[in-house]
Amino acid sequence: MQVAARPDAALPTPLSDDEFAASMAPFAPFEHRPAVAVAVSGGRDSLCLALLASRWAARQGGDLVALTVDHGLRTDSAAESRQVGDWLRRHGIRHHILRWSGPYPTSGIQAAARQARYRLLADHCVAQGILHLLVGHHRDDQGETVLIRHESSSGRDGLAAMAAVNEQNNLRLLRPLLDMPRERLAATLTALGQSWIDDPSNENPAMARGRLRSSDVATSLSEAAVSANNSADARVLAEGETACLAARALRFHPAGFITIDRAVLAAGTPEIIERVLARAVMAVAGRSYPPRSVRTKRLAQIIAGGEVFSGHTLAGCRLVGHENAIHVCREAARIGPPVELMAGTTTVWDNRFRVSVTKSLGRDAKLAALTAKGWKQIVRVDPQLRNIPIPYAARTVLPALWSGEVVSNVPH
Repeated sequence: MQVAARPDAALPTPLSDDEFAASMAPFAPFEHRPAVAVAVSGGRDSLCLALLASRWAARQGGDLVALTVDHGLRTDSAAESRQVGDWLRRHGIRHHILRWSGPYPTSGIQAAARQARYRLLADHCVAQGILHLLVGHHRDDQGETVLIRHESSSGRDGLAAMAAVNEQNNLRLLRPLLDMPRERLAATLTALGQSWIDDPSNENPAMARGRLRSSDVATSLSEAAVSANNSADARVLAEGETACLAARALRFHPAGFITIDRAVLAAGTPEIIERVLARAVMAVAGRSYPPRSVRTKRLAQIIAGGEVFSGHTLAGCRLVGHENAIHVCREAARIGPPVELMAGTTTVWDNRFRVSVTKSLGRDAKLAALTAKGWKQIVRVDPQLRNIPIPYAARTVLPALWSGEVVSNVPH
């Protein structure tokens, strides 16, 4: 564990409580006496955020809790998490440690750790009835994100980088420090006499951010952050157009597929058609990120160009033409594994359907795709099912309750 000592050199002006309150103002309104959580790793950014947010919450008559995720990936992580708790308690801030117990993948460990971290944070907030989770990303982080995405040839949405607000189920992810440079956060902690922990992985040249931080890119970061704001403004306008066209062209079915009115969709501009198509695929496949732009662009051209649409796959979805419509269904080959169903649990299957089990369904109960095999079973019992208004491609990927090799129920 490496603890950064307070530097003696003069630093930029610390952030004041009024400045921080101004950075929180765009997120209003908050509930009376807001309950807020802050993700705190122990680095200068998140630790500074916790101290400022604690005072802000107190002024609102609210409550704040700091959450540290121990990923267990470094030998010092447990000791560092305890150190963070000791520091925060001295400032009167409640602190909880959330531990990730794996499974740890053999590759892509950083992405898996990030996903696990946000899942643990969100689950804790929802369980405690906390609506607002604050994270410490700042202007330099924003600039680094833009430069990294530029290197990977991201489109305009990618170059818009991180949004200040991310609305999730039962939770808002807030980034109040996005306009603040890292140096002012360090100055704030120094003024408060508070040390922080430097994570050596942040300077690892094997990682994209580590390479940026080892080079002199201060001016580039500032310019990149400005570029992110400009791209974000353009993204907001495009999202509005996308929502309007989607409302006219898409019909969502509770069975988990979307029907596209091809003629209505084709009336949009090429960019907005691509965006609507990407959003439809993300919704059906349960994806957090859009599909590759090259494939989306080609498919949008086919749809808008009036070509015969026999069928295509895209990012975990199967698209099937039917008269002047296109059904966007989940691709059978990309469906997630079965999940066991135990009484008193809630689970998400295939990243699409949330299932709550209130009582025992039997020792062999599991949730899995209906499949062609299961479809044959249920139509033998009820031949009228052949007439249901669900395309065959969507029927076989419906969630089904299985008992061994027998379908016991299909909720839809």
